Amino acid sequence: MTHPRQTQNPTLDLLRTGAALMVLAVHAGQAAGLGEQTRVGGQGVLLFFILSGYLTMASLDRRPAPGRYYLGRVRRILPLYWLVVAVRWALDAGLYLAGGMPAGAVFGPEGPCGPRYLRYLLFLQMWLPSDNWALWNNRSALWTMSAFAFFYLLAPWLYRLLAGAGRRWRYGGTAAGFCLLAAVLAGKGMLGRALEQTLGRLPAGQVDNISQFSAQNPVMELYVFLYGALLFFAVREGKALAFGGFCLLLPLLTGFTRVAFEGVFAALVLLAVCLPCPLRPESRAGRALRFFSGGSFFLYLAHPLLLSLLPALPAGSAAGRWAAWLGVLGLCLGVCYLVYGLFIRRFEALFAGR
Repeated sequence: MTHPRQTQNPTLDLLRTGAALMVLAVHAGQAAGLGEQTRVGGQGVLLFFILSGYLTMASLDRRPAPGRYYLGRVRRILPLYWLVVAVRWALDAGLYLAGGMPAGAVFGPEGPCGPRYLRYLLFLQMWLPSDNWALWNNRSALWTMSAFAFFYLLAPWLYRLLAGAGRRWRYGGTAAGFCLLAAVLAGKGMLGRALEQTLGRLPAGQVDNISQFSAQNPVMELYVFLYGALLFFAVREGKALAFGGFCLLLPLLTGFTRVAFEGVFAALVLLAVCLPCPLRPESRAGRALRFFSGGSFFLYLAHPLLLSLLPALPAGSAAGRWAAWLGVLGLCLGVCYLVYGLFIRRFEALFAGR
């Protein structure tokens, strides 16, 4: 049995930072008029999900008590997430009031900064359909946080299921994980169609962007986290080669029309876990990488808010749009990591008890 590496892994730090940069790249591309050319960056969300699946299982393997695990997740996720949501809410309120909207309309029951904003604090944005996707489901590109929260709630019980199968079943937790992932993948299409049909029967105007809301429902995204969870047990039980083959073979069999990015990203994480990294964590480069990796969550959460403050960029030549994209990319990186270094690290440490 091979135990996954539990020490600081610079390659995983590099992948986490790369995932955040991919998401930033697509949003910066949209701001610069390069949405189609940079849209592949949106797949960085999948890499984040897979990394979370693997690292969560590794964390539970060290400390399997659900109470301690949930407390750790609350300390790590909630303060920073709620801070970003609060800043987004205050900015929205200020902009609406400055634009002449009466305070009663801004903060009223149906107002853009009214009680409905609580869905973001409670991670309900992708559970509750709305008549305005951009405002109530994906403000500041926060739709993914519903998926993260859903997986984190399920994670201790998923770990118990797969670890228990590893102890009782001759084929181990890896085989149980394969069966679970196959079942979820097989049922994903039917569930998505059922969600669309159900929402489509509601009166016109009550649900905006039905297809995207259905496709990005937390239940529909669960399979991506399962890739990471299965990766952990495959490495621990010495079945890494079988897992890697599955990740690359399934996209080949479907002509790269299904789970192509998921398979490639899972294979990359597998390589990061199994192969030794020449970069020493205590070296200067290792410490710098830890800094960028540590700030990747803040970059992920905060960059859409920063982009919303930028003036509209004028349309220009292709070269001009790419230059604008690089400028926006550099500005977001500089501002987000400056704020992270000066303030956010201390803010996170306060709640983490360090």
